[in-house]
Amino acid sequence: MGDWVYYPTLMKLKDIAERVKIAEEIYQSKTLSEMVQQEIKRKRGKEIKDYLLKHEQRFFNSLIVAVYEGDPTWYDITHIESNSPYDSEDIPEDVVAGIGILSLNGEEKLFTLDGQHRLIGIKEAVAETPHLGEDELSIIFIAHRTDLGGMERTRRLFTTLNKNAVRVSKGEMVALDEDDTMAITVRRLVTENPMFMKDRILNNVTDNIPKSNQTCLTTIGNLYDLLSILFTKIYVISKKKKFTDRKNELTKIRQLDEILDQHYTNACDYFKRLTDSFLPLQEFVNTSDNSTVVKKYRHPDGGNVLFRPMGLNILTEIIAVLVKRHSLPECFQLISKLPTDLTQEPYNRVIWHPTQKKILKGKTLARNLLLYMLDHPLKDVERLREDYAKALGLEANEVELPKKVL
Repeated sequence: MGDWVYYPTLMKLKDIAERVKIAEEIYQSKTLSEMVQQEIKRKRGKEIKDYLLKHEQRFFNSLIVAVYEGDPTWYDITHIESNSPYDSEDIPEDVVAGIGILSLNGEEKLFTLDGQHRLIGIKEAVAETPHLGEDELSIIFIAHRTDLGGMERTRRLFTTLNKNAVRVSKGEMVALDEDDTMAITVRRLVTENPMFMKDRILNNVTDNIPKSNQTCLTTIGNLYDLLSILFTKIYVISKKKKFTDRKNELTKIRQLDEILDQHYTNACDYFKRLTDSFLPLQEFVNTSDNSTVVKKYRHPDGGNVLFRPMGLNILTEIIAVLVKRHSLPECFQLISKLPTDLTQEPYNRVIWHPTQKKILKGKTLARNLLLYMLDHPLKDVERLREDYAKALGLEANEVELPKKVL
């Protein structure tokens, strides 16, 4: 392809673990080489090791491996066995020439150009569970030269492969990921829970609901984000203490079916409690004409904060804070006392622009103001006043914080 000659082949994981190195040989500087290794090793090696060890359905893309030194030799297969249903004269020459055996004498130096994190994971997994080394993985070999021109050429390919790699989009992940607990639960909610079925939720991975939409409570992307808060901070099943470890466990490793069922039950419980706490949500859930309810609570003049994805996110984050000091029923009892009209304090001019009629990016400030209104202890009330004054375009001494509801 282009001016690169390449050889797709297979290697056992144990041979990959033993023989293939990280892309350090493309740098003459030892410092740069060590920096590349540190950047790679500190990222996803452990996650990939755990994936290999825990998934029977494990599968990877090909590694791209550069080869130099040694004596790589390519042997074409130039004939078809007599019992083949194909006549060798009917097989195009380029097909025949593309099938063969790549022989390595063991003295070659091999390093990855694409798949560094997978390589680290493979090495760690095989070291921990040797029989995993019998798995085979497809490898694409390319030739590397050690002169300055060859090293520059290989470095360019290395950065092109890694820089231009496209991450799986949030939409693809929500729709297809069979390991991510939140994605799995979202799909189940939109097919089984009446609150989110059919035209009650917008198939959008962002928090944006078009002004023209008059049927949906929120978006699929917002629902995913809400579940991330629920499962890591409110309904915590994991035994891991660190938030990042809990998040990785939920996104990287498919949980047992009974655990997934518990997460779904918890999600349904949360939205049932939320609905029971606010009459507008009860109207939405119980009506057969949800467009009438949506028009009533989400309109150009503002409406109800619960009918904005940001509002649902804010209230869920507030419960995540309150649950550290209160029982779950108490948390919902507390938030039920909060104002919900976007034109009221603390939303007006914080997350709602009264003249431009649009949502603003004041989510953190709105959350902290609401916590203050619930008499939740905050570290710096004076700083909160200053931030609130800035949002209102006033001096701090001109502003009073919203009245507490307790």
